[in-house]
Amino acid sequence: MRRDDPDRFLCALFAPEAAREALFTLYAFNAALAGVRDAVTEPTLGLIRLQWWRETVAEASHGRFRRHEVADPLGRLIAQKGFDPALFDAVITAREAEFAEEGIPDPPALEAYAAGTAGGLMRLALAVLGAETPAALSAARYAGTVYGLAGILRAAPVAAARGRTLLPRALLRREGTRLADLARRPAGEGVRRVVRAIVELADSHAATLRGLLPEVPRAALPALLPAALGVRTLGRLRGAGFDPGDARVAGPRLGAQWAVARMAWTGRV
Repeated sequence: MRRDDPDRFLCALFAPEAAREALFTLYAFNAALAGVRDAVTEPTLGLIRLQWWRETVAEASHGRFRRHEVADPLGRLIAQKGFDPALFDAVITAREAEFAEEGIPDPPALEAYAAGTAGGLMRLALAVLGAETPAALSAARYAGTVYGLAGILRAAPVAAARGRTLLPRALLRREGTRLADLARRPAGEGVRRVVRAIVELADSHAATLRGLLPEVPRAALPALLPAALGVRTLGRLRGAGFDPGDARVAGPRLGAQWAVARMAWTGRV
């Protein structure tokens, strides 16, 4: 878990000890979903793997567990907590956008993807923490969107080098940017304009999140902490002139740890 998703591993350490193992299980499930795209050679195979996870969740809700290093503990967690399988299905369905041959069409579709994947996972984490208040549920959607959009930008050069992107096709066309441009260093002006547009979009979600956080119970904060890392990435992208491949975007790991700790202690991002 520490290797596959260091961001969420760090955030889970701020949860009560009794909840950490369940959070690690959720995050391992998410890492397995996220790894599907790199593990398959064509979209149909990816969709088949996502369906396998749907069936895994459905069977677990009836007390049947698959022999798999992630599926087995996940199934037992679902059965133990009585989770609604629809919450997991929503996260799995959101991942289908990664296999659309035409890509993500526009910024609203990208927002929906980030909210459904990162935000959907935060929704499940809130259930683990027993902190599903209306304010927390609303905050999870915005926090997930912030973290998801920032992560897409951070990963854009590597994804482009592998021949794909989650950045909206309409925005790329508007700025005259091709897939190959996203992998070039330093980034050209078209790429920087695309990244700036998504940063500004994410900033609007971060502003809404800040307005919600005072109403969120402290018990819910561990589920929302990845937003602190998302906001940090957005700031570093601005400092790097919106070049997602600039080494300054990642920055020192100690800075990431401080951003998470500050949100955990203050309840602000």
